[in-house]
Amino acid sequence: MEFSLLTYNTLFNQAVNKLGIIVNKLSPDILCLQEVETDEKNLQKIEKLGYRLADYSNSFIKFGKIYGVGTFYNPNKLIFKQSSELKLGSNLLEIFFTLIQIVIGYNKPKTILRSDFIEKESKKRISICNTHLYVVAPNNLRVNHLNQALKSLRLDNQSALIMAGDLNYFPYQRKKLENLMKKYYLKEATKNIRQTFKIAYKGLFDDFNLFQRIGLTLLKIFKLTERFTNQMKNDYIFYRGLHLKKTQRVDVRFSDHYPIISRFNL
Repeated sequence: MEFSLLTYNTLFNQAVNKLGIIVNKLSPDILCLQEVETDEKNLQKIEKLGYRLADYSNSFIKFGKIYGVGTFYNPNKLIFKQSSELKLGSNLLEIFFTLIQIVIGYNKPKTILRSDFIEKESKKRISICNTHLYVVAPNNLRVNHLNQALKSLRLDNQSALIMAGDLNYFPYQRKKLENLMKKYYLKEATKNIRQTFKIAYKGLFDDFNLFQRIGLTLLKIFKLTERFTNQMKNDYIFYRGLHLKKTQRVDVRFSDHYPIISRFNL
């Protein structure tokens, strides 16, 4: 029995109008969306693609609209059981970086939404963690948040679990992330994907947002453009209790992120 999940940062909902192109071609069973507008009209628009909303969690307000993470599922394949927003706590380091984000006007708090499903045919229970972590923060803080989230799940190590989404994990201290996931018996489905985030294409700026334009300019000044634009892997899928068949990056330019889909055998 095959089961599939797609994760996608929709860039302040910009990619939602093109989402039908992706799902009509790939037919994922689960959609984990980040930076999706969470008003009722927009959520219903996504449900019209053949999905049902499991739950959403508001993260931030931008341009006078509320955005967050949303988890959708195929009701013909899955039964939704329950969901909860994981509380990750806070410390002085987090408070410091929260203030920085507020000052620069890019306050996007960490969010991890857990949703539990039953696959109808196999009766297998699957827990999905739709994840969106801080943009402005060190990787150490992201690892701490992931550790707190995984610890709070209170699942045995054999339970089927997928953690997917935009981790905003910068290209350093890779071993820390690997060791953390190994601690919870999670494997990376996206291991062979090098890049999931791109703000310039063929040498030209994409018309996404001012923050990215400023960031790319700074990277050029410090001669870090190659490392941080051609090796930016923000989006991940980790799993356990399932058998991975294939993971692929969907090469569409509807957002500054690429959609990622993994297919599993139950």
